[in-house]
Amino acid sequence: MRRLLIIAIAALTVLPLASFAQSPEQCAPTERLGKYRFLRQVTLDLYGRPPTIEEYEQLHNGADVDEAKVDEMLASPEFFDRLAAYHRGFLWTALPSNNDLFRTFIERDTVDGAEVWSDFDKQIDFRGAYEPCLNMQHTNFDGNGRPLPMQTGYMGGECAQTANGCDMDGWVQMSPYWDPSITIQVCAFDAQEFTTGVNTDNDGVLTDCSRRNDDPGCGCGPALSYCAAEGPNGNVDEIRKALTEEPARIFEGIIKAGRPYTDAFSTSETYFNGALRHYYRYLQRDQDGELNDISEAPFTTDWELIQRPDYHSGILTTMGYLLRHTSQRARVNRLYTAFLCDPFVAPAGGLPSATDPCSQDPDLSKRCGCTSCHTTIEPATTYFGRWEEGDFNYRAELDTYRENCATCEAGNCPDSCRRDYVTMDLETTPGSLGDEVGKLLTVAWRTPEEAAAIDKGPSGLFDEPGMQDRLASCAVQNFSEFLFSRELTTNEKGGWLPDKVNTFRSDGYDFIKMAKDIVMDPRYRRID
Repeated sequence: MRRLLIIAIAALTVLPLASFAQSPEQCAPTERLGKYRFLRQVTLDLYGRPPTIEEYEQLHNGADVDEAKVDEMLASPEFFDRLAAYHRGFLWTALPSNNDLFRTFIERDTVDGAEVWSDFDKQIDFRGAYEPCLNMQHTNFDGNGRPLPMQTGYMGGECAQTANGCDMDGWVQMSPYWDPSITIQVCAFDAQEFTTGVNTDNDGVLTDCSRRNDDPGCGCGPALSYCAAEGPNGNVDEIRKALTEEPARIFEGIIKAGRPYTDAFSTSETYFNGALRHYYRYLQRDQDGELNDISEAPFTTDWELIQRPDYHSGILTTMGYLLRHTSQRARVNRLYTAFLCDPFVAPAGGLPSATDPCSQDPDLSKRCGCTSCHTTIEPATTYFGRWEEGDFNYRAELDTYRENCATCEAGNCPDSCRRDYVTMDLETTPGSLGDEVGKLLTVAWRTPEEAAAIDKGPSGLFDEPGMQDRLASCAVQNFSEFLFSRELTTNEKGGWLPDKVNTFRSDGYDFIKMAKDIVMDPRYRRID
């Protein structure tokens, strides 16, 4: 019986295509999909897979794919997995594969055939040369339990290039925080579990090993907590994956709760799993100080709702977004392109000559050839102004004008001035900077009203007239085109889309209701 059902379903899902191939209506068919083909279409779109035999059997005994079935699908874990991938496609949050994300990390070395872990950056500090430890169990400790060299004057490897050789340690066995079920061999200097070092600051306070690792008395801390680990049996890839997934989790939480989709761009809430909790507490290089104090949890802890400081703005101030789109202009560009459906396109005919006087204006919002994009981009960057470029650092205290940046000579300004402020390096013609020299770049050439946006944060963009409607319209357009596997036509954008946006608005920007509205629409069910 099941075999006959499979054959029947196959015929029903294939034969209509053959009939259309001979039909004069082929270019503009309007026939409604039968229930089996509709099940296949909606399952592929919402789950990313074809229906199972069991799902076909359930439909075989029913009249059609009804609202109850669509509701069930839109509430399923499979749909939310699909939705996470959908949002990642807009966010572009893939992070670089290097280890610049991590304050400290250890990696594997092979020493005399044995696998040991060490921090490459501290090998000179610990041993005097870029060499890992010796392949022997470490047994030499002082009265406080700190490791002492197993061998001094060692002249092997890179140590041969030193005057007096290296002070070498051996390894100790440890169970790491990311997987307590395994045991790895870690060089003893790196494996120090002390929370304070041996050096003091100007106030006589011992180094906090969880925040700094340039103290010879600081290793990777208890269970290696202060270090990430690169390579097989490590955790770097898992942490990087979690960082890229965090923004999509915000969308998921907002949508599951039936909250307005627009909240994903303004909420101070986020979601962390155990990997992110550990990362933000101990491992982040570009530190949001408020997140350093997040409570600990096992590395394998599932995703949980976290309250961030009020200055956060939904997905726009996650590390995944800010470090993937490192400049303020890139952050604005991705927001407008992906979530407002308003990509910035160079004017027809290209840009004027660089030697043209109108190309010399240092204000891009006024420079000819640039105005079509930068009259929007430049004021919008101000909303991101307190978030450092190329970093995950919120600057609560930030001067909007610095005298030393205004008075330094071109070519001799401090890095902080050249990076964040208008300096004489930007002068294109004598006097072109006017009164803007010394100002923070994100407020320079802005009106007082525009400059005030720096204190609103990125979420303030959506307080501007019409911005929430633009966001809502783009959300409906994006998801419609995802389901239709094509761009909306001009006619659809002129009539059908506004109707769907109005329904989305009246439903409180509830994404699930919007998705159902499109799936149940006759336009989705017909053959194109």
